[in-house]
Amino acid sequence: MSFFQNISKDKAGTILFLTSLSVILITLGIIQTLLFETITFFSDIAEHRGWFSLEWDFVGILSASGFACLLLVVALLLDYESKKEENRLSTIPPEVWNPHHGIVKVVFIIVILQLLFNDSFLLGLSILFFTMVWRAAGKLQMKRIFGGNIEISNTWRNILSLFIFITLFDAITMNYSGALGEFFLQTQWTPTGACEDRRSLCDTMSFGVNSLLLTTLQVAFGALIIAAPLGVGCAIYLSEYASPRLVAVVKPTLEILAGIPSVVYGFFAFIYIGPIVVEFGEYAFANGWIDDSPNVLNPINGAIVVGVMILPLIASMSEDALRAVPNELREGSLALGATKIETTMKVMIQASLSGIVASIILALSRAVGETMAVTLAVGTVAVFTSNMFLPAQTMTAYIAQRVGGDLPFGEIGYLTIFAVGLYLFVITLCLNLLGNKILSTYREAY
Repeated sequence: MSFFQNISKDKAGTILFLTSLSVILITLGIIQTLLFETITFFSDIAEHRGWFSLEWDFVGILSASGFACLLLVVALLLDYESKKEENRLSTIPPEVWNPHHGIVKVVFIIVILQLLFNDSFLLGLSILFFTMVWRAAGKLQMKRIFGGNIEISNTWRNILSLFIFITLFDAITMNYSGALGEFFLQTQWTPTGACEDRRSLCDTMSFGVNSLLLTTLQVAFGALIIAAPLGVGCAIYLSEYASPRLVAVVKPTLEILAGIPSVVYGFFAFIYIGPIVVEFGEYAFANGWIDDSPNVLNPINGAIVVGVMILPLIASMSEDALRAVPNELREGSLALGATKIETTMKVMIQASLSGIVASIILALSRAVGETMAVTLAVGTVAVFTSNMFLPAQTMTAYIAQRVGGDLPFGEIGYLTIFAVGLYLFVITLCLNLLGNKILSTYREAY
């Protein structure tokens, strides 16, 4: 008898239970460490500066954040009106809802560039949300015009309501202080200082994590702009157009690309990609588009290399989603007279859209958590700036820098790595939950 035949059903169940329990305990242990050390960090700051305080400034409603709040309110109203059975939006010409595809692409590109390079990050994000709500409302109106069932979720409304609160709060408040206010709302990050007591707080120390957060989002979304079209395009080609012989060559190549260590990617970005980005930066600086001369370490450099890293993930998951679509749908579309490209864009992609979107969101989570590549490509200078040609620092790079350096145990700077780590954990967890939610909600059943 074999080894597995000698294992009874009860023993097998016990072994598998212990295996699952060990995974749960390890996860809880990591979360507990992050949580307890983070509480210690905030408590130490609160002893000197309090927990939270702010100053109101209602004139700020006229600022960029105030305009962002107004834009989100309009988007929320547009979303609300579009979901009513009979509404005033039906009187608007269909051309408004369904303009030429080139116009839509140009709008999205402008919005994304404004998001990455504008000083007001909330304004850029608000414009992006408004554009996406406009497209969603347009699709609903076109469905009503041409018929069809409409099923609406409250996801957009909940997200918009959250961002309306954030932008309004930012607009009508002037100054934040205290442990929580400084960490989550300020932009100056200097958690080191020459203090007599290592656990004491110096006046020169600042703990505004948003400088690290901004760079992290710039690198992650910049990588997504690069990887999403390339990955989805590669997946479409492999599943719909490529011959089996070519697939046998391309698939292993993608696996090799996914298997390259991240430190190698970072070294490649520093040696080869950085100088190319600097040349574009010098051209932008000469024309007055940016204020400072570019550096070889910058978020654009990191966005490119991380985009290459997450490309295999998007391509692989998107291809699996496309191949999961029944072949009958493809054959039925072709039999009705649709061309190959029409079948791909209007049938195959629509049927596998949940899997493709989920792959993009999970790839975004992977980009947010990347460490070594961005450390070598972006830099180790924590600054809050929209100039993506200057050195900066991501949240993961900061943790790697502090742990790899001469970091005394129990120092305030030591405790910051747990606070940043917990914040990063929550962000990646939310992205993964969002990806799973999209996959489960919009999954097509065949």
